[in-house]
Amino acid sequence: MFEDENDDMYEQNVNDDLKAFNEMYKNNNYTFFDCDRIEGIIDHLFVSGQYKKAIWAAEKAFEQFPFNPIFKLRKAQAMSLSGELKEAIQILLEIERQGEKSQDLFLSLASSFSQLRDSDSAIKYFTKALGVSDQEERADIYIDLAMEYENQDEFLKAIKVLEKGIKEDPKNESLVYEMAYCYDQLGGYEKAIQCFQEYIDIEPYSYTAWYNLANAYARIKEYEKAIWAYDYCIVINEEFAPAYFNIGNTYAELEMFEEALVNYQKCVEIDGDDAMVYCSIGECLEELEHYEEALIAYKKSSDLLPQLADAWAGRGVVNNVLGKGKVAIQEIKKAIEMEPSNYSYHHSLANILEDQSHTTEAIAAYHKAIELNNTDDRLIIEYLHCLTNEDPVRAMELFYAEERIHETNASKLAMTYTYWVMNRRTDAQLILEDLIHNDPSLAKSLFLHFPSLEEVEYFVERLENIDE
Repeated sequence: MFEDENDDMYEQNVNDDLKAFNEMYKNNNYTFFDCDRIEGIIDHLFVSGQYKKAIWAAEKAFEQFPFNPIFKLRKAQAMSLSGELKEAIQILLEIERQGEKSQDLFLSLASSFSQLRDSDSAIKYFTKALGVSDQEERADIYIDLAMEYENQDEFLKAIKVLEKGIKEDPKNESLVYEMAYCYDQLGGYEKAIQCFQEYIDIEPYSYTAWYNLANAYARIKEYEKAIWAYDYCIVINEEFAPAYFNIGNTYAELEMFEEALVNYQKCVEIDGDDAMVYCSIGECLEELEHYEEALIAYKKSSDLLPQLADAWAGRGVVNNVLGKGKVAIQEIKKAIEMEPSNYSYHHSLANILEDQSHTTEAIAAYHKAIELNNTDDRLIIEYLHCLTNEDPVRAMELFYAEERIHETNASKLAMTYTYWVMNRRTDAQLILEDLIHNDPSLAKSLFLHFPSLEEVEYFVERLENIDE
């Protein structure tokens, strides 16, 4: 009971002080507060973001208490928070020259230099802050120091800093995650996995640690292990929607679309409608050939987030399958307007245009897609196929003229068809033999891409005997 009365009295005193202070500020007539009371007022002004008032209060307090460096420090901190960084640093450096070596001072300097993107100076003062810091605040300082090294792309130095922090505080999740991020940036996914495994050994019920371990496994395409780790995350926290979303993505990578759907739908149950989730649902339904349902999901996605290009691209592809070619073309073009450098959208547009017998436009779309990405085997094969059906001589000329195409095994598969169409049977057989030597698995897909060649006895026999 007495504690409640004391709290009420303290709150009333603070309110009275603030009222009196605001009156002084309004009239620019500061009289007097004792040291602790004015410091409390300044702290309140910081919390409420009233930095100009805080600067004025600190100046007046320093006039009253010139031997207390806290008010000069508070003025500099308020100036820093209000964007007067260079002026704040000058005051802070003056305080340091006077012999002050507090954690508060060094962190203020480090933060100000960091905002000015002077990472070298920020690193200097974060390091000094570590030397005088309290134990409970050291983890945050280690992270801030590491992030300055990250800003310089010095990820190995950041890792060394974080290792020291984890040695002092091995249960600190934030340190572990920052370490894993650094390894991720360096492509050291195995090291990131090791970080999370070691942390889980200490804290086995940390669902976020299991989640990040799963993400790391997914990055190196260890999908079964990723699913195993996501499952542990979900066992610990059944309402953690990101785990369901990512386990859905993992099942989709494994082409287990039914399982992926179950997890995406669980995301909707937990978090409600989400554009990204509905887009992923649409992709799964499309793969399962449930086209009407896929279109509904894609439409929900684009309604929720009209600027989501993937949803518009999905709508275009599905509408084309459903025989709505004109609508499909407009939708895929809308996706391209949003993301003109996405080669897969141009590829999809080319497919749709070709299906609609707009061959000239399709060839232009294929060409644009190739300009953006010349490493996609299916794109190269379909481009040369389309060209061959329109003008086989032009397809052959392109094959020899474009080195980026000529050097690919995919183009050799397509040229087997092109030469055969041109009645250059020996050339077709020779280029197929070259492909069988270099990439037999791709050679075996000949009939998948060019089913008309399955009527040719030579190709049937040669592919049947390819393993021999």
